[in-house]
Amino acid sequence: MTALLSAEGITKSFGATRALSGVALSIAPGETVGLFGPNGSGKTTLVNILSGLLLPDAGTVRFDGKEITRLPLDARYRLGIARTFQIPHPYPALSVLEAIRVALAVHPGIRTEGEGPIEDLLSRTGLFNQRFVPCSLLSQGCLRRLEFARALACRPKLLILDEIFSALSAADEEDLLGLLRASNREDGTAILLVSHNPPLLKSVCRRILVLEEGRIVRERKV
Repeated sequence: MTALLSAEGITKSFGATRALSGVALSIAPGETVGLFGPNGSGKTTLVNILSGLLLPDAGTVRFDGKEITRLPLDARYRLGIARTFQIPHPYPALSVLEAIRVALAVHPGIRTEGEGPIEDLLSRTGLFNQRFVPCSLLSQGCLRRLEFARALACRPKLLILDEIFSALSAADEEDLLGLLRASNREDGTAILLVSHNPPLLKSVCRRILVLEEGRIVRERKV
């Protein structure tokens, strides 16, 4: 099967520190892939490069048959790559509903008639009752849901989720797991899930890539 996302020879340094050294990976359409590694292994640097937040020093990134190595984050979002961040930073004065509208505004290819599709998304992600609540007042669980909802708003082909389960209660984690599985099963969304939690990765992913000192050292099929 042709890869949806592929990366070859991804290298990145910050001054004298080599964060990534020739990383290669591929993700097929609809596939769920985990990325595991200790702190400082290069996980966030890698997903920042794959999503367009950082440029690599060397290497290439391709998505859906196109080279996107130097495309910025917003251009990749419009192509169908959406991501969440390890620490959510929504605009604090915006309501949940307004935060979703902002995400949609970045993607001119998606048109909605009225508020129906947005309200459906809020219902699907368990945020409908909080739709008028300012983001600054949201719990950690709701912030993670909002991150996920904003990513889903562009109907992505690939979701990159950076520690989206971090600091969640068991109940919030289970709810978010259900949303993630539904997105993969019902929408065919490919997922790259970054986590420090091996049992969590095994419960979701078909493959797990292990990153150590800027290199993928192992691949485990689940």
